[in-house]
Amino acid sequence: MENKNELLFAVREARRNLKDDADFRMADMLAVFEGIAPFLDRETILNMKCKGCDSYSCSHFPLSNDFWAVENQDYCHAKNLPLKHLSILKMAGCADYSQDAQKGLYDLVSSVLEEDLRPAFVERRLYDRNLFASYSVAFRVQKVNGNVCIEFGHKSGEEFIGSDIKLHFLRRLDPGLGPAASERIASSLKVGTIMAVEASQQTRRMLDVDYVLEWIAKKRKMDIVYL
Repeated sequence: MENKNELLFAVREARRNLKDDADFRMADMLAVFEGIAPFLDRETILNMKCKGCDSYSCSHFPLSNDFWAVENQDYCHAKNLPLKHLSILKMAGCADYSQDAQKGLYDLVSSVLEEDLRPAFVERRLYDRNLFASYSVAFRVQKVNGNVCIEFGHKSGEEFIGSDIKLHFLRRLDPGLGPAASERIASSLKVGTIMAVEASQQTRRMLDVDYVLEWIAKKRKMDIVYL
């Protein structure tokens, strides 16, 4: 049964089969579920639950070692299959929901930023080729499931102006980085957290950034991959 009323029909069937001597709280709970069920379609469950879970990804590599094949479908790493293959009942009843991995990765990146990057770049200047001027280095953190990114840039008033340096911290492959990058990252992921550096050689030389990143990777026991 794959339709919007899948949960509603299941709850009504459970209410019909509820024994007379059942705990009254069970009947009350099923009544609540019956009232909520019509509003819980597939997309609602994805947005409320799956898209915030450690195991969720908006896309994945369906073929082993073929990083040029990407399926742009909601995917569950815990179950190793696209969410389109799960019924609404299976999705709603999943007990694997967790944000611990995301929190752990975000805490690690926050520590790298505050303890390592900010002190190392406090006196360095970043040249903006569009504005023909140098600025103090600023940072912006962006996160999606399985990938936390630190972007280098500078501030213009309240606005953040990004540069071409991005540090991606990963614990699983991210198709969003592209096939060539994923192929480079794949072998290193076996050891834990990866710091994938996305930057032009010119900007890396200008900021003299490589030795700082190598030091951070060694200190934090991460592998580093230059994209």
